Amino acid sequence: MRSSITGPGLPDPGSRFARFEADARGVVEMLQALFPEELEGVQIGFQTAPSGTGESQFPLLYSIDRASQTIILYRMPIQRARGLHIDDDEHRRYFVEHCVYRSVCEYLGKEPWELLPGRFDHY
Repeated sequence: MRSSITGPGLPDPGSRFARFEADARGVVEMLQALFPEELEGVQIGFQTAPSGTGESQFPLLYSIDRASQTIILYRMPIQRARGLHIDDDEHRRYFVEHCVYRSVCEYLGKEPWELLPGRFDHY
């Protein structure tokens, strides 16, 4: 019996953690590029589960600490959230992106349509 070429030590690129981080990082980088002044010095990180620190409209999904300029998104509750009208990979990715976007909007004290005018006109 032979082992794989890569060996057992490499992480699974299709794991839930890797998918979450890739999806969330993409939105974070986009928002940081669009609003460099507003998000300068703001640290956006990920944690597995809520810790009960910070403030938020959705404390199970993310927390905000303006004093230390941090936003923490909670991977497990976001990935396990129910209520998607279609439960597939694409809609789960949209929900991750939605949570990142909502947390940044709340941190900046703006509504989504104020942050990106015209982006939500089709709704």
